[in-house]
Order: sequence, then structure tokens, then C-alpha cells
Amino acid sequence: MAAARNNAKRRARCRGGRTVTPPTVKAATAASARPRRTSALTAFGARLGSTISSAWHELLHGDPGTIPALDALRSLAILLVFSDHAFFNFSQYSHSDLRIGRFPLILFGWTGVDLFFVLSGYLIGGQLWRELKRSGHIRIGRFLLRRGLRIWPYYFAFCAFVLLTAGRPPLQFLPDLVFLSNYFTGHIAGGWSLSTEEQFYIIVPLLMLAMSRSLGIARQWIPLVVLLATLPIIRAIVLAVHGAHQHGSTEMLLVTYTPIHTHADGLVAGVLLSWLSVMHPAAVAARPFLRNLPIPVVIALLGLALRHLSPDLFAFTGLAAVFGAATLFLLRDRSWLTLFTGARVFHFLSRLSYSMYLNHFVVLGYLGRLLWRPGHGLPATTAAFIGWYVLALMISIAIAVLTFTLIEWPFLQLRDRILHVQHRAPAAT
Repeated sequence: MAAARNNAKRRARCRGGRTVTPPTVKAATAASARPRRTSALTAFGARLGSTISSAWHELLHGDPGTIPALDALRSLAILLVFSDHAFFNFSQYSHSDLRIGRFPLILFGWTGVDLFFVLSGYLIGGQLWRELKRSGHIRIGRFLLRRGLRIWPYYFAFCAFVLLTAGRPPLQFLPDLVFLSNYFTGHIAGGWSLSTEEQFYIIVPLLMLAMSRSLGIARQWIPLVVLLATLPIIRAIVLAVHGAHQHGSTEMLLVTYTPIHTHADGLVAGVLLSWLSVMHPAAVAARPFLRNLPIPVVIALLGLALRHLSPDLFAFTGLAAVFGAATLFLLRDRSWLTLFTGARVFHFLSRLSYSMYLNHFVVLGYLGRLLWRPGHGLPATTAAFIGWYVLALMISIAIAVLTFTLIEWPFLQLRDRILHVQHRAPAAT
């Protein structure tokens, strides 16, 4: 009888071939699912909180292996670039040409990319020279993955944002997406320099390995010096072929400013300086201010003399010399200047410089269209420009903090896990 009753109950629970779960069982199932969902949300919240906390620690404190002087120079580089574009945009929107444009940070703002090149050449070159010296080999795949997880996540996220908001056919962004916008017209402002950097990451380790087969590492400075001396000759040939002889013309800009084969002086100078620091550490050892001064001053004066001799041919060579000299000086400096260059704010700006470099173009564009609507806009005064400058800079920094925390930093952590990196050296950032 009990078995019959149980069978009847089971049949009563079936409706049209479907098993009807009793209310008590449904309640128990829902109750068990809720803790799982709550647990998953709690775990996600904990991971997000941990990521945000570690990102802020990185921004405010950094790794003990970082070099404060290089943070200061990278901060200077992003402020140079930002100042140049901020003044240009203000002048375009307000139809003005304020005297503050003669302030050095603005007047020489166009040189900021060359400073970035010198620093990149030094940091990346140092990483490669150390590996080549230690093992006689360079693991190119590992190196490219390391650089890719530093550059690609934010860059492609930024490209996606611009592509979705620009209203242009996706095909027009192809040069940007394959890092060829230094040779073909792209639509990511400033993307040409990142294309140059990506090409540098591929070319340099291959060249180092090729040179190591026929030339000992102790003599690899020779081809670097030859290459540095050859670049002005390449520019002369390119200018002659294109007939671009008007200094500062758009045509000259297109044929010499963006391509890597005519604008790699800073990268080569940085790699040469990194070779010196790896092969002859005493050359970059700390020394008193007056003993540190002569060699960097001579190098910088030589660069300025070359630029004066021919701005068209030696402008980038001169900048490479000036910024290379400044890098060498600050690497060796242990004078009162270290109190300034070691300020924590420089580490903060340095870590955000990559994101700021890309986002500030968008920030300045949106802010300009917002503040200069038809019929009204900011007055063409120095005070208005300073207000515009500070507001745009703060917005750029805020966006950079957000994207560093949510995009760059998680991928940097992933990179360290994949490559089993315990402590990031300066060259790895």
C-alpha cells in the first residue's frame, strides 16, 4: 500500500511529461543557489578590491627597482607633449596667439616624443643587453609578449573607443590596428609614435642577435654609432627624393617626422646609453655635481651645434644628444637635484604617462567643443588658457587613473603571472 501511494504521488507530480518539483524542493534549491551567487559576487568584489588597492599602491609607491630620475624625465616628456597640444588647441579654438606660448614647456613641447624615444631606447635596450650578456641569447617571444601585455590592452581598448565614436569606416583604422600609422594615414592621434615603438620592439632584438653572431657584445656600440651617423644621410636622401625642402612644411613632416627610418635617433641614442650602462656600469655610477657635469654638457652642446648647422638634417640627432645627455646626467646625479627628481609625484605621472599620451587628444577635443560652442567661448586671455590647461590636465589624469586601474594594471599582473616575474625591473615597465 505504501509503495502504491508513493507511485501515485510521483504520477501526480508529472504534468505533460514534465516532473513538477514540490514547493519545498524548489525553495531548497533556490536557497542553495543564492549562497553560490552571493559567494561569486563576494569573490569578484574581493578580487576587484584587491586589484584597485594594488593599482593605487603601484601608482603612489611603485617598485623599489624603479629609477626616480627616469620617472622625472618621463613626467617631463608627457607634460611637454600635453602642453604643446593644449596650447595649439586653445589657439585654434580661440583664434589667438598668446605670449605664454613662448614659455619653454610649450615652446619646446614638440620635443616630448623624442624624449620618450630616448627613455624607451634606454629602458628596453638595457633589458635586452642584460639578457644577451647573461645568456648569450635573447628570448624574443618572451620579450614581445612582455611588451605586448604592457602596450596592447589599453591601446586596443582606446582604438575600439575611437572607432565606435568617430563615425568612420573601420577599414580606415587598419594602419592603427597593425601599427603602421607612421607610414600610412591613421586616425588615432599620436598613434604614429606607438607604431614606431612597436616596430622598434621587433627590429632591435633581431639586430642584437644578428650582430652578436659576428661582433662581440663588447663592440656592439660601433654599429649603433654608425647608425646614428647614418640617419641624417637617410633624411637627406628622402628629402631630395621627395623634393621637400621647405623647413617645417607639411610635406617634410610626412616624409621625415613619422617614419622610423628617418626618426629613430632618440631610440638609437637610448640603446647606446643602455649598452654603456650594462657593459661599463662605472660610467653611470654616482658622482658629485661638478664631476658629473662636463660630459653631459659637451654632448648636449654638440647636439645643439648640429641642429644649428642644419635643422632639417640634424634636428632629431640634436634632440637625441640633448636628451641622452640629460638622461646620463640624472642617472649619475646624487646632488641636491635628487631631492627634486625623487619626488613621488613624478612616479605617479610616469606610470600614467602612457594613458595620458593617448587620451589627452580626445580630452582636448571634447573640452574644446564644449567650451567653444557657436556664439560663445572662453576669452583669449592667459588666465583663460591656464584654466583650460589645468582642467584638461586634471581630466586626462583622472581618466588615466581609471584606465590604469581597470585595464593596464590587471594585464600587468597577468603578465607577471605568465612570465613568473617576482619583481619588475625598471626596464620592464
